[in-house]
Amino acid sequence: MLSLENLESETKALGERVIAPITKSVDEDGRFPAEAYSALRKEGFMGLLVPKEFGGLGGGDVHHAKVCWILAGFDATTALCYMMHNTATAMLAKFGGKVSGEILAKVAKGDIAIALAYSESGSGTHFDLPDMTEQEAGDFRILNGRKSFVTSAEFADYYLTYTNSCKLKGKRNNWLVERNSQNLVHEHNLWNGVGMRGNNSKPVQYNGVKVPNSMLVGAEGQGEDQAGLVAMYFITGLGAIYAGLGNAAYNCALAHTKERKYTNGNALCDIEMVRAHLATLYTKAQSARALVLEAARSFDAGETDAATKIFACRVNATELVTEICSLAMRLGGGKAYSKLLPLERYLRDSYAAQVMAPSLDVVKMWLGDALRK
Repeated sequence: MLSLENLESETKALGERVIAPITKSVDEDGRFPAEAYSALRKEGFMGLLVPKEFGGLGGGDVHHAKVCWILAGFDATTALCYMMHNTATAMLAKFGGKVSGEILAKVAKGDIAIALAYSESGSGTHFDLPDMTEQEAGDFRILNGRKSFVTSAEFADYYLTYTNSCKLKGKRNNWLVERNSQNLVHEHNLWNGVGMRGNNSKPVQYNGVKVPNSMLVGAEGQGEDQAGLVAMYFITGLGAIYAGLGNAAYNCALAHTKERKYTNGNALCDIEMVRAHLATLYTKAQSARALVLEAARSFDAGETDAATKIFACRVNATELVTEICSLAMRLGGGKAYSKLLPLERYLRDSYAAQVMAPSLDVVKMWLGDALRK
């Protein structure tokens, strides 16, 4: 049975058993990693951040980061989809109010998975500035608008949907909206990513979606504070995913340089410059992981500089992963470029780190603002 004590070993075992066999087809076919998502549900991983009182594991940001790091070593797409569920769950656990208990108990059992419906075309990577509107209708709210990238769309059961409050001007709300709600429309065949090809990100239209008032998360107008918590888990998770991806590229390059032999019997790694490159890859991979775990530890401990460390870990992992993957491709040589190694997939996946909301430039601005206070 999954527990915080065996979390890392069980995550690795799931990755080897379920994720590794499907990773290639997920990338080549651009299909959602349904087998992995299902296994994460069945084996208790969806309840990682659910409090123990609701049947979850009661984990924190460090546990979140560790699982995302391990999953990304097998498939960054799977890690991303899982990370977004965790992020929504963490917010629900803290702010859920009346809606939280029943939902969280089902999350812990794997009966419910949650996706984030935050990004909008009008605000780009600034997902804290929604255009989505609400209208009061008795015991319901009517939601209108369009979310531009909903990862795991049509595979998650609820969408955590960020809106403008119609009751408190200038305030925001979060709603749990059922995937099959009437007047909720999924736009198909638009996602064709260079990397992260299986995440099933797609636009979702809310064309007068009727949501019970009971599905408001927390108090009216509390959405901005809630989004702040979402950002912490989200950015930590992205840092962990790209740190894990970089580590996978390092491991692949290391294995290749040991196995690649010349006619004289020497291995590629016997060349001094190659060993220097391996040292660079290892150092960068370890650096990315270390800062992610320190940021997550700081957040769990409630330290005052936790947010700055979280922003920094995302910046660090984002910049390092493309450097790691590029150098790993050089070490892979023709075997890498002919796709006999997964390094070209790692490289393509790594570029998503720069543009995924909040983008690298936005996080750098947040970090700079935090540092000058």
